Amino acid sequence: MIVFFDIDGTLVSDDEAYTIPESAVNAIRAARKNGHFMYIDTGRTVMNVEDKLRNIGFDGYICGCGIYIESGGKVIFNREPDKRRCMEIAELVHECDMTPMYEHSKSFFTDKRCRPFDGFTKLKRRFENQGKDLSPDVSDEAFVFDKLLAWYDDKSDLKRFKEGTEADFDFIIRGDGFCELTVKGYSKGTGIARVCEYHNIPISEAYAIGDSMNDLPMLMAVPNSIVMGDASEELKKTASFVTKPLLEDGIEYALKYFGMI
Repeated sequence: MIVFFDIDGTLVSDDEAYTIPESAVNAIRAARKNGHFMYIDTGRTVMNVEDKLRNIGFDGYICGCGIYIESGGKVIFNREPDKRRCMEIAELVHECDMTPMYEHSKSFFTDKRCRPFDGFTKLKRRFENQGKDLSPDVSDEAFVFDKLLAWYDDKSDLKRFKEGTEADFDFIIRGDGFCELTVKGYSKGTGIARVCEYHNIPISEAYAIGDSMNDLPMLMAVPNSIVMGDASEELKKTASFVTKPLLEDGIEYALKYFGMI
């Protein structure tokens, strides 16, 4: 069997403590020892999967909502961004008076011209406290991106922004004046399909574990969808199985329930 894990709220507590329960680490290692494949499937780009997660021991990583896939230390899929289009969108974001955080497989980029929204400042500080470098700017020669986060308010031209990006990106409202753009045609679900094909594993033996509505593409891609116990009631309705909350040994409980450990 093969299991795909979301990160925030599923493997790691979605709070300032940023806790990975020891029971989850031990359960994942035990499942691998028993011959099951364990994969991270995240919206984060690969450079944003830190060592504390990698050190758990996974067979591979689906990152950036399916645009980058690594298996056994080998890159098996990587969509290269179009630099010209990246520059066009960066100008559009600025003209629409929004504040972006661009993510690429090798770096973060911000735009010093944009005003500092509270949500942006908070996330930037969190990443910097984790040792991530957020000094690169859209003006740098190396600027490209695989996905972007953006903050907005009633002064922002959100309508123009959506119309100017919809041909290439899927627009996701995250709430509280915060949105996300992911590359159209790619998702956590398409990543699962590629990995199952790579390992020649039937989709009937694939499991996905998530905790929020942005995990729906991965949960809908498999017949065995697992939702964390502290997820919304709306998401729980989509699940094949609802496990316990993360901090109540939810990962261990799920892997035991399905006989992997």
